[in-house]
Amino acid sequence: MTQTNPFRLAVDAGMILVFTLTALFALSSATIPVLAGGGPPASTGTHTLTAAGAEPLGLEPNTATAVIGMEVLRPTVKEAVSDAQAVMTDVWDALRAGNIAEADIQAGHFSIYSDRFGPDGVLHEDRMYYHATNTVFITIRDLDSIDAVLDAVIDAGASNIYSVDFTLPVPAAETGTHAGAGHRLGQK
Repeated sequence: MTQTNPFRLAVDAGMILVFTLTALFALSSATIPVLAGGGPPASTGTHTLTAAGAEPLGLEPNTATAVIGMEVLRPTVKEAVSDAQAVMTDVWDALRAGNIAEADIQAGHFSIYSDRFGPDGVLHEDRMYYHATNTVFITIRDLDSIDAVLDAVIDAGASNIYSVDFTLPVPAAETGTHAGAGHRLGQK
């Protein structure tokens, strides 16, 4: 004879109860106004329809943004912080040497955490390694220099390029519409 786990039965019963109550609530909130003669809720304003699609705009991006990071793994917090700081200093120097303006470089975040898993596998219980990570956000205004900038930061010690995003010129972004977008329903 098979034994049934009482905990499993309680979880199953709880889930059935939650689903049943959710269904009852959904049905009752939708039907009570109709049954009471109230009819459907009154409209509170103009209805709009937003549709997403793809159509070539003929615009070229004029800037790029990138999130660049680095990570070190060291046996002490002091070494991890020191080495992370040294790598990030080299990354900032490489960015400035690549003609990235100081105003286009922003510190992202710094994190440090411990790990019992080292380069050679699981560590003995009295040993620990520390990960230090650091990121920086940059804006690249000369799109022809993207490859050189990314190569330079990698050579300087960056170990992660999290994203490179391209931005359209501001006038196109400010209008928010093109060729027929933004029409209200019911209007011609």
